[in-house]
Amino acid sequence: MPSRIHLRRVESDGDWAAYHHIRKRVLWEGRGLDGYDERHPDDRLAGNHPLLLMRDDAPVGTARLDVAGPRLGIVRLVAIEPDLQRHGLGRILMRELETYAHRLGLEQLEVNAAREAEGFYQSLGWALVQSDRKNPLMTKALNPGDFPS
Repeated sequence: MPSRIHLRRVESDGDWAAYHHIRKRVLWEGRGLDGYDERHPDDRLAGNHPLLLMRDDAPVGTARLDVAGPRLGIVRLVAIEPDLQRHGLGRILMRELETYAHRLGLEQLEVNAAREAEGFYQSLGWALVQSDRKNPLMTKALNPGDFPS
């Protein structure tokens, strides 16, 4: 039986715990960083959408979509569980996130990509805008024709 994969907004205490666990493990500890803040206020700002990628009701990835303007969204803190990376879940996460953004009425997305993720984003149609930064700025226009009505 194929896996059921979907994106959902973080709401319950269990969702928040899973969201922070994945992000801390992948984006902080996996990069040798410390100081992860589970209470960072940006996660709960009104225009920010913390998201979990679920596979068969188990959390496997995270992202946050921040609405930065009437048509602009900023993608932040994309992470897939380490033992599940390189199996297509990142692509699914981004496709689901783009659909979610489209439903919010967003037309353009930006991400400050980790250097090692540049190729991943480019393979998904993202364009490199500023490469002279620690985390290069990349953008993607959301074409309404790419999404089911």
